[in-house]
Amino acid sequence: MSAWRKAGITYNAYIAIAAKTVRNALKPELQTAAVIDRSFTEARFTKYTKGSPDADPALLKELPN
Repeated sequence: MSAWRKAGITYNAYIAIAAKTVRNALKPELQTAAVIDRSFTEARFTKYTKGSPDADPALLKELPN
């Protein structure tokens, strides 16, 4: 059994933790804005009624930690 399953987390959560760890381990001169910005995710949702969208996709708010 894989370590992430034993820890009780999803594969996506495991990959997110690994990526954050690598970004934090970079030397300060390599921690550019482009690298740090990769850790932010944008998600949108659309509500559908009877197979048609009710409105344009709306941006989800950032979840509190």
